[in-house]
Amino acid sequence: MKLNSNMDINTFLDETAVYLEQNESLNNLMLGICNRIKNNPSYYSDVYMATVKDNDELILAAVMTIPQKLVVYSSVNECDRAIELLLEDLLNRNINIPGVVGPKELAKRVCHIWNKYMNCNVKLEMNMRVYELREVNKDVIGKGILRLAEEDDLEFVAQGIYEFERDAELTDLTDMEKCYERAKIKILEKTVFLWEDDGKVVSMAAKARPIQNGITVNLVYTPKDLRNKGYATSCVASLSGQLLNSGYKFCSLFTDLANPTSNSIYMKIGYQPVGDFDGYVIEDIDC
Repeated sequence: MKLNSNMDINTFLDETAVYLEQNESLNNLMLGICNRIKNNPSYYSDVYMATVKDNDELILAAVMTIPQKLVVYSSVNECDRAIELLLEDLLNRNINIPGVVGPKELAKRVCHIWNKYMNCNVKLEMNMRVYELREVNKDVIGKGILRLAEEDDLEFVAQGIYEFERDAELTDLTDMEKCYERAKIKILEKTVFLWEDDGKVVSMAAKARPIQNGITVNLVYTPKDLRNKGYATSCVASLSGQLLNSGYKFCSLFTDLANPTSNSIYMKIGYQPVGDFDGYVIEDIDC
């Protein structure tokens, strides 16, 4: 086996795209990150990319937008030696892993092997399911309209990002100021959409990480006092339909398996499960 980590985005995609695109929706996270790097090389300040191949066969691929979690992919069921080569390279480069995201068993193995190298605490952050949609069930769309978020919607969008991350427990301390900055960027980039009922904004969702044939829907949020009214369902269904009508062959999204309500809602819209991912947080005890 041979590891290659001294590569640019084009070389990385040359080695991985044919594998990742065999199941685009399941691999939407890694493909989406790569597509963003290719279109805007300066988007991330520091990126680590690596592949492990056995002769000409890709065994393992990894992308890390430092200091975010390591995103992993494998084309085989058992790849411990490839994982060891990857983690040894990260250690040699003094790159710390704050967490891992990837297919369920693979993410678990990466964390287990990393724990052999480092004295650390590994915590399962979220059991996730990846869904794919190719046709919207329009019957679930209720009264209201979908529109792009504008500058006047900054407060709602920033609060939505804050509440979304807090509900999902994605961070220990969500920084409201950073949420405002992210909201400003998303509004400027025209990626956030709002559901309005009788002139009142009641829910939001965003589009993210476009890839060759699909795009991801994320940041689905409805204020707590407006939930259970079908607003999120209408918002996601309408946005998904709009994205499909614009030319994408499918939409994908991640759900938290601990939230049966959202999983049920997405399946009613027409989303179908394609695989499970896990997200882990790693804390070094020695630090």
